[in-house]
Amino acid sequence: MLSASSRSLSRRCRPWTVTSSSSCSRKRIVVTSSIPTIASHRHHTSRALSTISFDAAAYFSNSPSSSSIENNNPATTITTSNNNISIEHQFTRQQAEEQINQWIKNNPLIAPYKAEECLAKLWVTQQEIFDEWAKAESSSSSSSPPVLITPNTVNLCISAWCYSNKGQIAAERAQRLLNWMENLHAPSSSSSQFASLLPQPNYQSYALAIDAWAQAAVIESSKGSAATTTTTSTTNSKSIPDATKAGFNCAKRAEELLMRMQAKHEELQRLSEITNRDLPYNSELQPDTNVFNKVLMAWSHIRGGTKASSIRAMRILDLMQELHHHQSSDAPSWQGIGLSKVQPNLHTYKCVIYAWGHASHTLEGPDRAEEILRHMLSISKAGNNLGKEVLPDEECFHIVMKSHAELVRRRGKGDISNADRARQVTDLLNWMELLAVRRTKPKIEPTTESYRIALSAWAWSHHIDAPKQVEEILFRMIRACELNRNKLRDIQNGLGSKDSFTLAVTPETKDFNTVINCCSFARGVGVPKDELDDDIKLSQQLALKETYDIAEGVSDALLSFPYAQPDSNTFAGMIRACVNLLPDTDERDVRVIDIFRLAYQTPNTAVKSSVIPERLQVPAGGGCVDANVLRQLRYAIPTSEYIRVREEYEEHRRKNSK
Repeated sequence: MLSASSRSLSRRCRPWTVTSSSSCSRKRIVVTSSIPTIASHRHHTSRALSTISFDAAAYFSNSPSSSSIENNNPATTITTSNNNISIEHQFTRQQAEEQINQWIKNNPLIAPYKAEECLAKLWVTQQEIFDEWAKAESSSSSSSPPVLITPNTVNLCISAWCYSNKGQIAAERAQRLLNWMENLHAPSSSSSQFASLLPQPNYQSYALAIDAWAQAAVIESSKGSAATTTTTSTTNSKSIPDATKAGFNCAKRAEELLMRMQAKHEELQRLSEITNRDLPYNSELQPDTNVFNKVLMAWSHIRGGTKASSIRAMRILDLMQELHHHQSSDAPSWQGIGLSKVQPNLHTYKCVIYAWGHASHTLEGPDRAEEILRHMLSISKAGNNLGKEVLPDEECFHIVMKSHAELVRRRGKGDISNADRARQVTDLLNWMELLAVRRTKPKIEPTTESYRIALSAWAWSHHIDAPKQVEEILFRMIRACELNRNKLRDIQNGLGSKDSFTLAVTPETKDFNTVINCCSFARGVGVPKDELDDDIKLSQQLALKETYDIAEGVSDALLSFPYAQPDSNTFAGMIRACVNLLPDTDERDVRVIDIFRLAYQTPNTAVKSSVIPERLQVPAGGGCVDANVLRQLRYAIPTSEYIRVREEYEEHRRKNSK
C-alpha cells in the first residue's frame, strides 16, 4: 500500500527528457521518474541492498528493505532508438535528497542507515546507466549520461551520521563515505571513463566528517566515569579512564582528517602553480576557521581532559596563527581589513582556554588558561585588525575563574596554596570590574556568576581569612546590584539609555548562605594545635566571635534585602555558627532559641522540591523550619530546653497550618 506522502509525491513527479544527437543517428533517452521505490535489481530479484559498502559495487543481503518507502509502481525506463533497454531504479537525485532530509528530521537515529541504503541503490543504478550509455554512445560521445549522485547527495548521508549521536560508530561511517568519494577519483578506479561525473569530496564533505569525529570525542569520553581519576595501589599514580582515552583517539582522528584536508589543498595549490592556471576546486577545499574550531572543540571538550589534549589544542592554535600570517599577504582585503580563510577568533581562543581550564590531570592548567586570557587582552589592546574579534567576554573569565576554584576544591583543607588560588580568582573579578568601568565594546562586566565563583573559591579554601574575604565579595555584589537598580529607575524616569543596561548582578539566597556556612565551619582554622595556653585560647575566642559577627551581619542583611529571602538553610547555618563559634554558655542557648523562633515565624518562600523526601521538607505552617533546622537545634541546646522550644514550635505550626 502507498502511504499518503508517497501518493502526494507521485502526483508531483514529471518525466525527465534527455536528448542526444550525432552525425550517424538521433537517439532519444526518456527517463520517466517514479516515486521512491526499493525495487530489486534485475539480477537479484530476491535480495535487498545492504548499507555497509560502496566500494565500486553494491553488496546485497537478505535483510528486508524499509517499509516506509516501498512501492510497486513501474520503475523508470531508459530507451534508445537502437536498442530498448529497461533499467529498474529507485530514486531520482532530487527525490533521494528530499527523502534523506525527511529521515534526518523525523528520526535521526535510523536516518543514516536508510540514507546509506538509498545511496547504495543510486550507485547501482548509476553504474548501470554508465554501462548502457557506453554501449549506446560507442560511436559518439557528444552527450553525457544522467548523474544520479552528486557530492551534495553523499554529504547528506554524512550529515545523517552527524545527527545520529552514535559517537565513534557514526564518525567511522561518515569518514568511510568520504574515503569512498576520494577512491572514485583514484588512478586505480575502474570508472575512469565517467570519472568527471562521479561525486568528488568538497569542503562540506571534509567539514562534516571532521564534525562527526569532534562529536564522537565528546560522546565517547562521556561514557562511564571519565571525569574521575583512579589511583593504582602499587604505584599510587593517577590513571586515565578508558572513556577519556577513547575521546582522545576520536579527537586525534579529527585532527588527522584536518591535516589530510590541508595537505590536499596544498597539493592542488602546487599543481596550480606548476600548470599556471587557477583551480577553483583548490580554494574550495581550503580549511577555514570553522573547520579548525571543530577540531579545537574536540580537544577541549573531552571529559576528564588531560595535559596532552590541551597541548594538542595549543598546537592547532599555533598552526592557525602561522597559516593566517602566511595567507594575510595574499588574501584580499575589505576596508583595510585582511580577509584570510584561517583567522583565530574569539571561539578559537575560548576553546583553548577551556581545554587548559578542564585539564583535570595537571596543576598548571588554570595558570596556562589565564596566560591565554591575558594574551587575548594584549592582542585587543594592540589595535590590529583582530582586536575586536579576540576581545574576551565574560565566559572566558568564568572558565579561568572556575578552573582556579575547582583546583582549590580538589586540594581540600590544609593546602597552603589554596589562598593564593582564591586570590587569583578575586584578582580576575577585580579585572572584570575595571573593564566594566572602562566601557569596552563589546561590554565586559561581572555577573552574578562571577561573584559566585569567587565566593566558592574562598569558601573551599578554609583559610583563616576566608570569612572576611567572602563578606567583602558579597557586599560588593550587593552594591553592584543596587547600582544596577538605580540605573533602572533612572531609565524608567527617562534619564538614561536602555542600550548598555543589564541587570547582570542580583544576589540570591544561596549566596548569603555560602558566607554563613563559610563562617560556621571556620572553627579552629589557623590555630596551632600544639599551643594551648590561655593567651592562645583567648585570642582564638576573640577570632571566633569576630567570625560569628560576620555571619550575623550577613543574616541581618539577608532579612532586610528586598530581592532575596532567608530559607531553612540560612537558619540551620546560623544555629551551627552559634555552636561552633561561641562558648558554651546560657547566653549562647538564648541566642540559639531566638534564631529558632525567628525561623518558624519567617514565611517560607522556597518552592517545594519533588526530589527531597516529604519528611525532610518544611511542613505546612512551619515557617522556615525543616528537619535540618530541628537537628541543629537538638545538638545546640540541652534536652529540657529543646523539649520546651519544640512544644512552642508545634503549637505555632498547628495554628498556622489551618
